[in-house]
Amino acid sequence: MKTHFSCALAGLMLLTNAAQAGGGLEGFGVPSNMDFYGGGSIGMASQDGACGSIANAKGCDDSDQGYKIFGGARLKPNTEPGALPSLGVEGGYINFGESSATGDLIHTRLNLSEDHGDITASSELSGIYAAGVAFMPVAPKTEVLAKAGVMRWSQKNERKQTVIINGTPDPLDNRNESTSSSSSGFGGLLGVGAQYQMTDNLSVRGEYERGFGIGKDANKTEPSLLSVGAVFSTY
Repeated sequence: MKTHFSCALAGLMLLTNAAQAGGGLEGFGVPSNMDFYGGGSIGMASQDGACGSIANAKGCDDSDQGYKIFGGARLKPNTEPGALPSLGVEGGYINFGESSATGDLIHTRLNLSEDHGDITASSELSGIYAAGVAFMPVAPKTEVLAKAGVMRWSQKNERKQTVIINGTPDPLDNRNESTSSSSSGFGGLLGVGAQYQMTDNLSVRGEYERGFGIGKDANKTEPSLLSVGAVFSTY
């Protein structure tokens, strides 16, 4: 994912330079009514269902700070600006942060029910996505947007259980274990938001995005990101 993050950041810098230079890209065979944009956002991420990896979890923290970097292109109607909706495509990198859960390890060897150990589990989740986007003007310099697409997600999971005897961790108990795993796959992504145009090249965007079909087995989750950020565009 570091490679995807670096590529997205480099693309954003190129788009920003183009936006600051002004003008379109007609000289490169691009239609005059096509704009390119890039940006970044930060906000609160959540991984709903992530704590289900531990049965009867007694502690759960499925929220974290998240962020994303994105870029895209949109084809504007050849009419008065702000009169009709426009369509575009967008791709980017989303980091949903980390979730964690804790639980009790139950004594099973002597068929007792008292707690005698701890279980902890954590999961880091991120992904790259591609989506179609629709923009609808609702007021001067203001538009709402909706997106639908697919996300290639990547998840890193860690799990540890420690047996406690007479209030002290027992390092020799054969039930002690620490495991880590990683998985990846494809899922869906939906999003809605709004953005306000500050200048010809700069807009502020607020957005809510949610993933579907993310994770595998006990680590399945439906991640979401509520964020606010800046969008730099050509014109």
